[in-house]
Amino acid sequence: MSTAATRTQEQVVRYVANPTFTQAILLFTDDSRLLFAHSSRANRWASASATDTLANSCCQALQQFRLNAKHLQLYFTDGSDVEFFAPATSLAEESGEG
Repeated sequence: MSTAATRTQEQVVRYVANPTFTQAILLFTDDSRLLFAHSSRANRWASASATDTLANSCCQALQQFRLNAKHLQLYFTDGSDVEFFAPATSLAEESGEG
C-alpha cells in the first residue's frame, strides 16, 4: 500500500533550503515546486507552484511540516511522514538569484 510519504519521496528530485532554514523548495519530477516558509508562528505556510501538479497533490495531503537546520519533515493526513535533508545548494542558486 502506497502512502503519501512514499509517493512524495519517489516524486521529489531536489530539496533546497535557504541558509537560515526559513524557506525551502521541493522540486518534483513534473517540474512543479512546493514552497515552504516558516520564519515565525505567524508566518508558516506551504504552497504549490500550480494546480494539477505533483506538488499540489503533496500540498493537499499535508497535515503539518517542520522546517529547520536538521531537515524538512512532512506529516501527511494518512499518518505517514517523510524527511528531506539539505544539500550544499542554496535557495538563491535554485531560484536563479545566485
